[in-house]
Amino acid sequence: MTAKEQLMHHIEEQRRILNSLLKSGGKVEEIYRQSLVVDALLEKYMQFQ
Repeated sequence: MTAKEQLMHHIEEQRRILNSLLKSGGKVEEIYRQSLVVDALLEKYMQFQ
């Protein structure tokens, strides 16, 4: 698995966590922090392009 594929897998995992927080009505702070994690990973992924 390439570094890009590993990063994509990690992004998918983190998005699942974010979606779970959103569905379960998680705390706003937790949702915000998780969205920052996903955003940072997406930025890193776009640098591979």
